[in-house]
Amino acid sequence: MGRDGKVIGAELIRCVSVFDQGGKFNPDYDESETKTIDADTFIFAIGQASDRSWLDANSLQVSPYGTVKVDSSTMKTSFPSVFACGDFVNGPTSIVEAMASGRKAAGAIDKYLGGSGDIVVELVPSEKPNPWLGREEGFAYKRRVEMPILPVEKRRGNFAEVELGLDEKQAVEEARRCLRCDLRLGITSPVLPPEEWLEFETEAIASVPKTEGVFQLLDENKLVIYIKGAINLRRELEEQLATNSKAKYFTFEEAKMFTMRESELLQQFLKKYGKLPEQNLGLEDDLY
Repeated sequence: MGRDGKVIGAELIRCVSVFDQGGKFNPDYDESETKTIDADTFIFAIGQASDRSWLDANSLQVSPYGTVKVDSSTMKTSFPSVFACGDFVNGPTSIVEAMASGRKAAGAIDKYLGGSGDIVVELVPSEKPNPWLGREEGFAYKRRVEMPILPVEKRRGNFAEVELGLDEKQAVEEARRCLRCDLRLGITSPVLPPEEWLEFETEAIASVPKTEGVFQLLDENKLVIYIKGAINLRRELEEQLATNSKAKYFTFEEAKMFTMRESELLQQFLKKYGKLPEQNLGLEDDLY
């Protein structure tokens, strides 16, 4: 709709269906039901379709949706040695999907020509990051470099790009604000001190001496559930392994006066937790 050579609005018609019975894009309208929208500017977002005018009717198989048929695993078309990808195969999709499709096709072509199919290319040679970055005063207060923009008077009546981009000097200055988050990928796991307890299993128990001492059993959460003195540590642990299904870890110490050491450990546990280990309950009177 227009008046005196200027847009004043648009008349909309109700769409009753988008695709026909064959699944093709073929909108159908009810022209008796309309609606008017007042506006002085309209931006048209047109639909997309593949240009197949150059194709020989018998060269490539085309789907009912107007896209070229390919083998989804190899991206091969029905024509020997011809591959296809992107919107020509999938129809209008996102840029990311189009790039992924192209990457898949490139790998398939490389393999077809005798390569490995691995097309990973390092566009920029990687440098081993230096973890010793040093300190730069005022780093936390660096402001973002202001993006150069097109003056307002030059934006009117056109679709010129407003943000003009950074020049080399500005780009380098902005890059200096980088926190070097990539360094986290080079940080190795910390070396932790060895745990004092062992897996409660035959191999670990076999290394325990056959002498007097005290052992402690722990559950799957590494909580002490049993403290016991023994005249033969290995034999007692082997017996516990056969009967104590809740124990998953253990620790031990050699002690000639094992009954006294057992009592000391139980009293320490009682003082810390206000109760005895769950499998020592009922022995309170034996501590005094």
